[in-house]
Formats: sequence, C-alpha cells, structure tokens
Amino acid sequence: MKSKVKVAVLDTGIDKKHDYLKDNIIGGISFDFNDNYIIASDNYNDENGHGTSCASIIKREFEDIEIFAVKVLNKYGKSNIQVLEEALKYILKTDIRLINLSLSVIESEMVEDLYRICNELIKNGKIIVSSLANGFEESYPAMFDNVIGVKGFILEDENSFWYNKDYNIQCVIDNNPYLSCDINNSYKLFGKCNSQASAKLTGKIANILSKKPYITFEVLQEELELFAKNNNWTNDDLLASKRYPNYKEKMYINDSDIFIGTVNAVKQVLGIDIYQNQLYKYSLFNSNVGLNYDNCFKLIKKIEEKFDIQFDYMNISRYDFVSIDTLIELVKKNIKTNI
Repeated sequence: MKSKVKVAVLDTGIDKKHDYLKDNIIGGISFDFNDNYIIASDNYNDENGHGTSCASIIKREFEDIEIFAVKVLNKYGKSNIQVLEEALKYILKTDIRLINLSLSVIESEMVEDLYRICNELIKNGKIIVSSLANGFEESYPAMFDNVIGVKGFILEDENSFWYNKDYNIQCVIDNNPYLSCDINNSYKLFGKCNSQASAKLTGKIANILSKKPYITFEVLQEELELFAKNNNWTNDDLLASKRYPNYKEKMYINDSDIFIGTVNAVKQVLGIDIYQNQLYKYSLFNSNVGLNYDNCFKLIKKIEEKFDIQFDYMNISRYDFVSIDTLIELVKKNIKTNI
C-alpha cells in the first residue's frame, strides 16, 4: 500500500495557486539575505518559475506527493550558501524526509559547513537529491557522498536511469523535456537541464518511499542500482546510448482538416508566412520556423482553440513538437481521446 510522501523543494518558491499543484502544497517558507542577516518569512511565492516547474516534475512521477516549498533563490535564480545552509537546518527540525535541490554551489572551498549539515540530515533519516550544475563536472552538494547527485542525458528510453552509488554523481536520468508548470497558472517546456533530472529522480524516490517509508539511505541506493538500466558507464557509453527523435516525415495528407488546422495554428502563433511544404523541410525548432521552449504552450493553446480539445499538458514532450507530423499526430491522438 502506498502512503503520501512529503518533499521539501528548495528553489525559487512555488506558484501555490497553480491548478496542477495547489492540492499538493502543504506550506512553505522563504529565506533571504539582507544586510548580512538571513530573514525568514512565509512569502514563498515563485517569481521565476523554476521551482514551480521542478515541483510539477516531481508530482508527474508521484501523484500523491506533499510539497513543502522552501524559497532560497530569488527571481533571478540567485542566492548564497548561507541561505541554503539555514534552509537545510530548518528542514532538519521537520518531519520532511525527502529534499530536492535543483541548485548548485560551484566553489569547493566554501562547502565544508554545507557538508556537515547534509551529514546531520542523513543521520536524521533525510534523503537529499541534488542536481549537478549544468555544464560542469563538479558542483555541490551533488558531489557529496551523503547526497544523491543527478545529471540528465537523453538515454535509451525516457523511463531510463543509470545508477552507481560509488560514482561522484551517482545517477544519470533521461531528461527529454516535457511541458511543466510555470508561474501564473501556465506551462512551459523545461529545457534539457540537470534541474529537471534531479526533480524527476526525486519523484521516483518518493514512489519508493511511499511503499517503504522506513528505508535507509544505504538500502535506497541499493534499490536504485537494482532498478537502473546500467550500473557502470563512461561518457562514451552515454553517447552510444543516446536516442534521437522520430520526425515521422510526411505521414499526413496535406489537404486534411487536421493538417490545415495545425499548420494555420503554427503560422498564427509564430507570426510566419511559410509554405506548407517548407514545414516538411525544417524541424519546428529551426530558426526558419521559430518554435522555442517559451512559445510551445502558446501553440498548444491555439490548437486547443482550433479543434475544441483539451490536452493533458504534463504528458506533452519536446518530441511532440519536433516536426509538423509529430505535432499532427499529437492533435489526432487527442481528437480521438476527446470524442
């Protein structure tokens, strides 16, 4: 039997009014640094979107998650290590077992106290999941032996993760981007980043904790190794495993209603005048077409309006947008679902 699991999401805060998340949020706190003092308040509202996105990715992996927002990053995604340490000390005194840190400290000479705090958390039964800094081989606390470090990569399938408890960064998990929650009750396509990867693994760990609430950090790592597709790898192995999207070229008749409606939606949202045959020539993310991570949701809303359908936003991935054909396939599938 599964039980609910509490997770502390240390990030930019969370949009507590978001329709997808509002029933999962159990509270929150904010820590800020001002005039050499750390100030705590109950204003954990997200002004950036990063924390809201990470929280929604965790929920996508485990529906019954209870989310406690800990705002440690400002609207620019910036903070300092003292704020992070103070926030972790706060979590130490709570009954929250799982901690997600989609953030990083780069300078190793600053992290001695941070390591000690993480050690206290582990001794008290907490489990910390942290992303590796994007574009770096080392960052903290992901590199600590008392933290599960995560980075993302496109693996053999989107449910894949690789795990070795003895590696500096123990986990590589597939991070093909999906639409995730954004502030103001909106959605956006999260980039292929380690933040997304950390949140995804946190959700998978929450699923394990729901069935085994008393599992130890050591046994959890053994389970993750058992479930992983691979336990030993090199960078060459990662590159060899990488899958590529199927563009599904020229699957649909150009004069069908679904084709014409979808093409017109693309033209209207992107403000382009492009011949239909040119849409076969380019990826939708090509600069000649102009789709990007920020306007994907706007396109989805326009398609909903044209076809009078409702998408399940959290199950739409970047691979649904790679070509006009994959987009038409998404529309066709949802028209059938909505009938």
